[in-house]
Amino acid sequence: MIRPTLGQQADIAWRASLPVGLTMLLLFVALLSWHVPRLGTIASALVLISVFFWTLHQPGLMTMWGVLSIGLVHDLMTLAPFGVGLLVLLIVHGVAIWQRKALIGMPFLLIWALFGVVAAGATFLTWLLVSFLQETMVNPSQAFNLFLLEFLCYPPLAYIFAWIERRLLPTD
Repeated sequence: MIRPTLGQQADIAWRASLPVGLTMLLLFVALLSWHVPRLGTIASALVLISVFFWTLHQPGLMTMWGVLSIGLVHDLMTLAPFGVGLLVLLIVHGVAIWQRKALIGMPFLLIWALFGVVAAGATFLTWLLVSFLQETMVNPSQAFNLFLLEFLCYPPLAYIFAWIERRLLPTD
């Protein structure tokens, strides 16, 4: 049996960690001080999009444990009520796994529509949990703006992620 060289093993490990690593990178880049109000919502939107896309297209690489680690870092970095982002990301991951077989090979517009439904549910759940945990009703317009951001950012990010997937990742 021929064993892969150290360089080949490093290449395999790098490619296997790409979806989770890229999602973490998006989180950190979005949290940099850009002097834009409500930038934390941008980080949340990018992370949600990335988790949905990679779970749908590379479920072996965007595992529940990867989503758990992303959610923990997200909650620590965004100063949101702890556990809310984690729970929502795990639910989004579960929905993407659940619908994966039905969506593979479907037109992009159908996948985008399902993402819109998932993003709306995730945003509503986040708004509901944050309002409950803070014991005050958070402005629903902020939740709606987050949903719009997620929905409108999905196509360009999905295009970039698909390009990365075609060039760098093995197919399942």
